[in-house]
Amino acid sequence: MKIAVLGGTGDFGVGLVMRWAGEHEIIIGSRGADRAGKAAEEITRILRDRGVEADIRGMENGDAVEESDLVVLSIPYNSTKTMVEELKGRFNDQIVVSPIVPMNRVGKRYMYTPPAEGSAALLIQKILPPSVRIVSAFHTVSSKAIRDMDNLLMGDVIIAGDDQESKRIVADLVRAIRDLRPLDGGDLKVAAQIEGITPLLLNLAKVNGNVIKCPGIAVVLSCPTEKKIESCHL
Repeated sequence: MKIAVLGGTGDFGVGLVMRWAGEHEIIIGSRGADRAGKAAEEITRILRDRGVEADIRGMENGDAVEESDLVVLSIPYNSTKTMVEELKGRFNDQIVVSPIVPMNRVGKRYMYTPPAEGSAALLIQKILPPSVRIVSAFHTVSSKAIRDMDNLLMGDVIIAGDDQESKRIVADLVRAIRDLRPLDGGDLKVAAQIEGITPLLLNLAKVNGNVIKCPGIAVVLSCPTEKKIESCHL
């Protein structure tokens, strides 16, 4: 599968590229093709030193979208509306994964501040053509943790979307990252609840920084069962 990671030069984007590059063709998207190309060369070198042969290219964002089957929008929320509107004509029927979180720092706390549409994922869905399938995921994975290839990312990734097959594809990408488990969160309207977990995790890290670093989440069963849940419905 051809995966474009827009914002693939930032920590979270680089982490996804490094984790998936051994199994998929990866395109790093950036506003400048030169910057994306340099990032692709550097990540390829790092992975080669670790014994991983990777197919990674760098492109301008629009070209990356057109070349891909699946697009990850690893971009800041403040850039989301403008960038997605600029690129909407380059999309066709791709799966678009949104790990984007609308939030602001208010005093000492991070607060979830969704747009009028209800969530970043629903905002993106409103802008892009109906043929594009939006999936909300990866909000509870630390940028710092995912970029460290020696770090085991233990926890759950909650996935929301209106198209079940697209969610299954994203669930397989979650499973490709060792010790992450995908969980079906429901339709895309649930994205607001998932996005809101991120500022909570950041606040927990800030208040409990001496014991909690790079927090994620894990859903546990509070009633007895003999069956281990590997994933739910995906």
